[in-house]
Amino acid sequence: MPRAWVCFPGAPYTHNAALKAAKRVLGSDWDIEDAQSHPPINSDSTPKHVDAYIADYDLLPFEVLLGSSSISSSYMIRKALIRKHYLANAIHSFHVKHPDFVPKVPKTWMLDIQFADELDEMLADDLFDLRDELERNETTNKKTWFILKPGMADQAHGIRLFSSVPELVRIFEEMEEPEDEEEDADAQAEHGMASQLRFFVIQEYMARPLLVCPSDPEAPPRKFHLRVYVICVGGLQVYLHDDMLALFSSYAYTEPTGHVTDLRGHLSNTCYGKRHSSNTATEEGNVFTWRDLLGKRACLPGKDSIPLTEAHIHCIHQSAVRTIGEVFQAVAQEGSVHWQMWPNAFEIFGVDLLVDCEEGGDVRDPSSLRTWLLEINAQPDFQQSGPELKEIVEHVFERALELGVLHQGPWPVGQSVRRCTCCYAQDRIRT
Repeated sequence: MPRAWVCFPGAPYTHNAALKAAKRVLGSDWDIEDAQSHPPINSDSTPKHVDAYIADYDLLPFEVLLGSSSISSSYMIRKALIRKHYLANAIHSFHVKHPDFVPKVPKTWMLDIQFADELDEMLADDLFDLRDELERNETTNKKTWFILKPGMADQAHGIRLFSSVPELVRIFEEMEEPEDEEEDADAQAEHGMASQLRFFVIQEYMARPLLVCPSDPEAPPRKFHLRVYVICVGGLQVYLHDDMLALFSSYAYTEPTGHVTDLRGHLSNTCYGKRHSSNTATEEGNVFTWRDLLGKRACLPGKDSIPLTEAHIHCIHQSAVRTIGEVFQAVAQEGSVHWQMWPNAFEIFGVDLLVDCEEGGDVRDPSSLRTWLLEINAQPDFQQSGPELKEIVEHVFERALELGVLHQGPWPVGQSVRRCTCCYAQDRIRT
């Protein structure tokens, strides 16, 4: 009898969802071991004779999995997806080789910087076009804003908005300042960040996103991003789970002006919202399914709102499928060194997308809405979905096991089977 080993120590929400899914999908045909009560301390003490590992990345015995028939719930190397600077580089490389490919990502610059005084030289050389855009802001009322993101940070640590060269310089200077004992934990964590993290990306800030009133129609609209669960199998099938989530910022959105320090209306990361907002900041909640927003009021900043229709819901789903397919194809083709696609691996990624409207478009026209890739997360924190959406998380694991362990795919791109839409399917493993 084949054996499956399930272990996500320190993450009971994830562990319970994975275990329940394994019992439903694999059933009595498999011996399913629940290792939650006696987890190994590292991968060296993980059991070696297992047919399917459904476990935390740090517990997977990759030296055993390489070249074996045992199945792994993570790829060993996937930095090209989950590290912002690797991801940006892979997409840029694909675009250079395929000019017809229009990347569904904001315009991006990559920085390798340790100290603030290196910035002047970079702005005169590799970042000359960014400098030109920042200087252009000095002579126009309609500014273009930019967002700085540490390449390897998570939970929205270190993110900043800026619109001028002095503001960007000030950001890096602040990161170098010594810690102040009276500062909060977030501020202390970000001091010295430039020298510790080194890699950053700067992206054009999407300042006119789709805004929605998720609950109270009288409340001001809020910014959100879509969290979609993407299942990758082998090398390579890519599936989007159709139950997309909408994660909202804690405060109403206002277009950036002046020197922006309060990001609560701009960042819809749930961890950031919990760190920086009181429990009563948004009584109606911050996490919904995309379909829950059917009929809710939506608008672009400064425009009249309309109710979201079935056509809006459908068009955004279709746009997400295209964006996911194109991005993962680009990374698979250009980032193969930093994303090694093993045939016996599968993985669930949490992918964040932003919704806006094409230039000159109208939110009343569903086809004018489009999705942009923000980032890709390995081992997403499913617990942030909350107990109300537990069924969705369990179904994500069920479909991942059906596709990654039982090999029930692929099917035609764009077609949905049991709440999973195929975004990309092509054998990219060279033998």
